[in-house]
Amino acid sequence: MNRLIVLLGIYILSFSLAAEQEPKQLAQQKIVALTPHLVEMLYAIGAGDRIVGTVEYADYPEAAKNILRIGSYTGVQIEKIIELDPQLIVASRSTNKEDDLKKLESLGYSIFYTEPKQISDISKDVIRLGEVTGLNANANTVANELQQRYLSIIKRYQNTREVKVFYQLWHDPMRTLGPNSWISSMINDCRGKNIFHDASSDYPVVSLESVVMRDPEVIVIPHHSGTALAKKEIWQNWQEIDAVANQRMVVIHGDILHRFTPRALDGLEQLCQAIDSAR
Repeated sequence: MNRLIVLLGIYILSFSLAAEQEPKQLAQQKIVALTPHLVEMLYAIGAGDRIVGTVEYADYPEAAKNILRIGSYTGVQIEKIIELDPQLIVASRSTNKEDDLKKLESLGYSIFYTEPKQISDISKDVIRLGEVTGLNANANTVANELQQRYLSIIKRYQNTREVKVFYQLWHDPMRTLGPNSWISSMINDCRGKNIFHDASSDYPVVSLESVVMRDPEVIVIPHHSGTALAKKEIWQNWQEIDAVANQRMVVIHGDILHRFTPRALDGLEQLCQAIDSAR
């Protein structure tokens, strides 16, 4: 009986020591983030200081600009990642090159993948990031705040009339987004209707004439590196379009629309306000 008590005591002590050590080990965890949106997510839950390498365009928050660059959307430098010796790599199958990810997996690295399709997925990914970083409490707080804000926004517009929206992703050639895109789900959340909801591809090239025929009430133009003005000027000769005639061509910063981060709620707010201006 005494032996059983001693063994039980050793087990409890060992468990307690392991529980104490795990947070300390995770606090020293080195992370390589292979997409800008995952850098933002890690900072949001308090793990930004663990990032030892990332890719080009990971520029938010300001501190992220100081992180070592080990690649871009065109590929990553495997040798540099090996030198950094991360305990965790966070990546996206839809953004990062498949060959790079397979190579990293073959080398035995632990890789966390995220593939959000709509804004409600951000909260889920934040919680999952909290689990692999040991920052569950922080992550749960952030996720709950995001979800509450998201529900508040969509509730605001759920009983409003649908508005026809053209999302001008690029101007030369004219490119927009299909029905299965992240942005289309945001337009739906605002009770808008993507005028190319019936497109057969995710990023279709369309003609000016087809936009005129579908007569959007709002044209949304993401701002990237000063291209927004050129995108807006295209429409001045097409006053028969409702959005042009009523000057509802709205420019929104591309990063808060296209990145799967907590800031996407800011993008959703601005997008919904733009769409609501046509009601």
